[in-house]
Amino acid sequence: MALSYDSLSAVTKDKFIPVMIDNIFDSNILTHKMLRESEPIATGNKVLQPIEYAKSGAKGFYNGYDVLDTTPQEVFTDASYDWVQCHASITYSGREEALNSGSERVIDLISAKVKNAEKSLKDLFGSQLYSDNSGSAVSTPADATTNGFVGLQHICAVDRTLGGINSTTYTWWDAQAGTFGSNVFNTVSASSGANSIGRELRDMYGKCTVDQDAPNLIVTTQIIFDAYEESLTAQKRYGASSTDLADAGFQALKYRGADVVVDDHCPAGHMYFINTKYLKFRHNAQRNFAFQGFKKPVNQDASVAQILWLGALTCSNPRMLGVVTGGPTAY
Repeated sequence: MALSYDSLSAVTKDKFIPVMIDNIFDSNILTHKMLRESEPIATGNKVLQPIEYAKSGAKGFYNGYDVLDTTPQEVFTDASYDWVQCHASITYSGREEALNSGSERVIDLISAKVKNAEKSLKDLFGSQLYSDNSGSAVSTPADATTNGFVGLQHICAVDRTLGGINSTTYTWWDAQAGTFGSNVFNTVSASSGANSIGRELRDMYGKCTVDQDAPNLIVTTQIIFDAYEESLTAQKRYGASSTDLADAGFQALKYRGADVVVDDHCPAGHMYFINTKYLKFRHNAQRNFAFQGFKKPVNQDASVAQILWLGALTCSNPRMLGVVTGGPTAY
C-alpha cells in the first residue's frame, strides 16, 4: 500500500530532517559555530542589532560641591539587517513513485532526495558566509548573489555600508584589514621574519584585541594553515583544538588561545580573525530549517516538500574582526 502524504511527511520530518540539519550545521567550521549558536528573535520588518558606539557614565573628576554633569548622552544605536529567506525542495515525480512502489522503496527514494537537498544547503551556506554580499534584499528572483545574507568579505572591510551604517562616515564601524607581506609559501612558513605567518598573526590578532576581548577563531585555507603548521615545526608549539570542534571532526591548531582552522569555502589567500561574540546568526523561530510537508501541485504529476529558513547574519562590532589577504595560494 502506498504511503499517504501525511505518513510520508511524518517519516521525513522525524527521521531524515534532524539528521540533515545536524549535517548542515557541521559541514564547515563557521556554520558549526554560527548556526549552532543561532538565536531566535521577535518578528519585525528588519533584524535589529543593538550596538554601542560611545562611552557614557563616567563624566569626569569633581571636587567637593561641584555641580555634577547629568547631561544625557546617546551611546546606543541599531544596525539594521534585512531578513533573508532560503529554501531547498524535495521533489519526486509520479513516474518515480510508480517505479519505486512499496513503502520501503519510497522511503529509500526520499532518503536520497533529502541527502541531495542537504548537499545543496551545505554549499549554499558555506559559500555565502565568505561572499562579498552586502546582505541587502532585493525584489529580483531568489538568488544567493542578490538576496543572501551578508558575507565575511563585506563584513571584514572598510569604507562600506553594513547594517545600514556607512563606515566611510563612521570609521568606528570599519573592520581590521591587512595584507600578507609575501605570497610565497616558504617565506610565510618560516619560523621568524618580517613576512612570516607568525608576524601576520601577531599583528592582526593585536588589532582585533581590546584588553581581554580577543579573536577566538582564525579561519583560513589549507595552504595557509599548512604554512602556520610548518612555522611551528622547529618549536614544537602545537595546541589542542577545542573540545566542541574535535567532537565535530574539525582539526585545529592554537594561536594565543584562538583556534586556527581550515574552511574549504575560505577564499584563496585569506585569513579571517573572528570574535564570535560579535558575529551571530539570528533566525525566525517558525522558519529555522522548518520542514513543510509533501503536497501535490495542481498542474504536475509530482510531489513537493520544502525546507525553509528565515534569518540573517549580524555583526555588532566589526572592529573586533579582521582579515589578512594576499597570502600564499600554492606551495
